[in-house]
Amino acid sequence: MIRFLLLSLLMLPVTASELVVRDVRLGLSTLPSSFDFTLKNSTTDTSGSDSFDGGLALDGGMRWSFARPGDSFGLIAGADLAIQGQSYDGGDGLTAVVGKLAGGLGWAATDTVTVTGELLAGYGLSSLSLPATTAAPSFSADGTVFDYELRFTATWLFERRFGVGLSTGWMIASHTLSGDDTDVTVDQSGWYVGLMAVWRINDEPPALQ
Repeated sequence: MIRFLLLSLLMLPVTASELVVRDVRLGLSTLPSSFDFTLKNSTTDTSGSDSFDGGLALDGGMRWSFARPGDSFGLIAGADLAIQGQSYDGGDGLTAVVGKLAGGLGWAATDTVTVTGELLAGYGLSSLSLPATTAAPSFSADGTVFDYELRFTATWLFERRFGVGLSTGWMIASHTLSGDDTDVTVDQSGWYVGLMAVWRINDEPPALQ
C-alpha cells in the first residue's frame, strides 16, 4: 500500500507558477515608536530614550522581477518613495521623506500569490519639531536620515492586474539634525507591518529568446 501511494504521488502532474512581477505599489505601514537620542550644544551634552505617540509611513514604488522563463524563483529589484510622520507629545514630532532602493528574492507560490524577501536602503530629509513645555521652549531642527530594512511581503492578485499585499519587517533608521545651535541624533529600530494596493502593469512572462 505504501509503495502504491508513493508511486501515485510521483505520477501526479507537477506544475509550477512562473514569477512575473511588474508592479506599482502604494502602501501604508506602521513605524517603530521608541527611539534613542543624543543632544549636544554649547551647554548640554545628554542622551536618553523616549518614544513617539505613533506614526505611519505612506510608500509608493515599483517592483520588477528578473526570473528566467519558467522559473518560480528569481531576483526582485525596485525603488520606493516614503513619506513618514510620527507625532510627539501632541506636536508635529518627526517627519521625513525617504527614497529607497530594494533588492531580494521572489517566489510565485501560485499564479496569483507572490512572496518576496528584500533588503532596502534609504536616504532622505527629515525634520524634528517639539512643542514647548514648562521646562523648555519649542524646538525645531532639520537634517538627513539613513534607514535600512529587512522586509517580507506577500501579494495576492484578485484580478489579473489588481491586488493587495501584506508586509512585515525590521527597520533601522538614524536621523542627524541641527537647529537652534543644537545637534540632535534620533536612532530607531523595530518591527513594522503594512498594507498595500498593487497594480501589475504587465503580466507577460519574459520571452525564451
